[in-house]
Amino acid sequence: MNIGFIGFGEVGYEMAKGFISHDSRHKIFVYDHLYEKIETKSRAEEAQATLFDSPLKVAQQELDVLFIAVPAPYSYDAWKSVWSALTSTTIYVDLTTASSETKKQISEEMTAENRRFVDAAIMGPLKGNQHKVPMMISGIESKSFIKLGKELDMNLAYVSELAGDATNIKFIRSIFTKGLSTLLHEVMEIAEKLELDETILDSITATIDKEPFENVINRLITGNVLHSERRVKEMENVIAFMLENGVEPQMTRATRDKLMSISNADLKEKFHGKAPTHWKQVMQLINQGE
Repeated sequence: MNIGFIGFGEVGYEMAKGFISHDSRHKIFVYDHLYEKIETKSRAEEAQATLFDSPLKVAQQELDVLFIAVPAPYSYDAWKSVWSALTSTTIYVDLTTASSETKKQISEEMTAENRRFVDAAIMGPLKGNQHKVPMMISGIESKSFIKLGKELDMNLAYVSELAGDATNIKFIRSIFTKGLSTLLHEVMEIAEKLELDETILDSITATIDKEPFENVINRLITGNVLHSERRVKEMENVIAFMLENGVEPQMTRATRDKLMSISNADLKEKFHGKAPTHWKQVMQLINQGE
């Protein structure tokens, strides 16, 4: 197959190496704004890719699939830079972290001109996975791309025909993954400072491991319905405790503020003083009030 990349940083480089290792008969065509740099040239050589000095030259090849893998702010401009060369046969895949609104706009403009656009969200690390990195796929041409992806030995999961949905999933997951990593940093920062890190680690591990994580989610979210007001006061005390020990409580303040918003939503009253049985009941009630 003929595969193109606009943007040849880590994403394009790792995927291109994967495609070639899977089948050396693939032809890879790439462009990067740093095409004159030795590192870019070396990457292209290692991936057995033809490196061009303009994105248009990549798009002008007879491609089966063209990936855009540039920084998010440049996604729309990257597509416009190759617009004149787009055809009705190539599948065009946006791998950027541009917003869902941007991807919807690109999709609508491409669809109006009979072009085949796919929104793809990378859901794992490139190193090690390379072209097999898990991806969420959305857009009208998603199923066509998944069929092509099987031939390329890719790991693609269908979401919907609406461009932007795959990106929204990635963003929502990022709230959890990045938020959790930052929260744990703050927790272990104060724990280590007070030489309580091993005890805290054992305690948290026991809490998380004692039941399926879905049960943990349900218990914690529904529990806030009854206890958010009390937990606000507790977090105020925690904030004071952390400041006394010289640790900035950034995540803890955010927790306090979110608990305040939950308390102000009067969920306890709306559920008649009883905890709901499922977390989704809480979210439905919150979102209905918007």
